[in-house]
Amino acid sequence: MHTENANSQNAFDLVQSKDFIASVAAILMPALSEAVNEAVEKAVSLSTSPTMSKQDFASANRISMSVLEKWIANGVVLLAPTPSVTYTQARKNKKTGEIVETTMTKHGNPLINVAAWREKNRQQALKCRYIKP
Repeated sequence: MHTENANSQNAFDLVQSKDFIASVAAILMPALSEAVNEAVEKAVSLSTSPTMSKQDFASANRISMSVLEKWIANGVVLLAPTPSVTYTQARKNKKTGEIVETTMTKHGNPLINVAAWREKNRQQALKCRYIKP
């Protein structure tokens, strides 16, 4: 009784039907194609980019953000120079009522210098006694 279904057809016979498989493939193909294209584009951009964000670097190297911060603090990973913007603001001093110009510098998002990371790994591989150049 436990192997009987409500319909008289065996469940595996329905799955093995070529029409059923073709219809499922036709439905899933656009979503699968889009997901694969996005993954390939991201992989290519990560492998060829001279810099990348901290989150992308951590996920690409399968490390946590705390380990990445320790690597940055210890100099294992270098930060890339990011553009900074200098701007001035005219602020009113609350005590004196005078308008004071303040110059401020806003730094961009910190990026990991992946080119330096790759070169460091290449130099270590050249010095490795197990790898012959």
